[in-house]
Amino acid sequence: MSFRSAPTRQRPPNSNESPSGWLGPLAVAASALGFGLNPYFATSAFDAGITPLSASAIRVTVLFVALLPWAPKLRAWPRESLIVAVGGAVSMIGFAGYFFALDRAPVAAATVVYYTYPIVVLVLSSAWWRQRLRIDEIVVCLAVLAGVMFAVGPLGFSSANLVNLAPGLAAPIGWAIYLMILGGPAAAMPTMPKVFAGSCGGCVALLPIAFWVSEGALMPVTTPAVTSMALLVLCTLAIPAMLVSWGAARAGGRSAAMIGSFEFAVAVGAGWLLLDTELSLTQIAGISLVLLAALSAAVRSGGERQGPSERQGPSVGQGRFKRRSRRAERVGYRQQLGIDRA
Repeated sequence: MSFRSAPTRQRPPNSNESPSGWLGPLAVAASALGFGLNPYFATSAFDAGITPLSASAIRVTVLFVALLPWAPKLRAWPRESLIVAVGGAVSMIGFAGYFFALDRAPVAAATVVYYTYPIVVLVLSSAWWRQRLRIDEIVVCLAVLAGVMFAVGPLGFSSANLVNLAPGLAAPIGWAIYLMILGGPAAAMPTMPKVFAGSCGGCVALLPIAFWVSEGALMPVTTPAVTSMALLVLCTLAIPAMLVSWGAARAGGRSAAMIGSFEFAVAVGAGWLLLDTELSLTQIAGISLVLLAALSAAVRSGGERQGPSERQGPSVGQGRFKRRSRRAERVGYRQQLGIDRA
């Protein structure tokens, strides 16, 4: 298997008559409900005295510890696990940069930078996998970016803000790479081991740096800090990560990026409901444009794709015959997804 091999899926017979083709896009859209709460819960954690780096490290470490029972499953997927772990490390470093930008730079500017990730997915998949750029996908991505810019209003750029915003540039690149991995080389991997592998990479990348910077004091042990971190882990990472890992394997990386932009509407809606933020007509128009773009991507993806069911890899302690049988089954599973081994 090579990361350079582009995932190509064959449309199954009568896929339009089966509702399962919609499960992937629906899972990605459901994950956006959690990811969209990132700004709200992250700023709550910052207000409780937790730094952006510590918040990023703690939430991925908690997920890693919670999923340790699935560690033996990685033996059945060594190459895929390594790819997902590297992607998880890159993605988590990017989110740490995004949290830093949310804390130091204007929120509007950090938001616009982050939501360039559908465009980054298009560019990277075209350059790396030689996938052709479709007009409808380009229109959807540009509509998402335009809607975000309409909704957030003036960006508040200045020389000082640009310096604080720079770490946020890693977020769309890291998340785009991870979505491409979930929808491509790691598409055949079962969901829970896949999420564990991603959290393992993120933990290895962030935890040592966070310990060094904070000198071992990752967070204050106070009720607001513990509560905000618990909500940040559960609502914005653990549940959404499982949903997007399962859904992206069926919807594909490009569709997952475009459908996932629905999280912007969730983020703005959370500000309106929880923080009593007033919305202007321009902001409502921008949010509506993002929603229409995400919906159109979901409709196209649901009508075109239908992913096979997941299969579990062998557990530790199974015999050689079972491992060989599972290996042969995994090869057939990759062929069903259209992922070729280089």
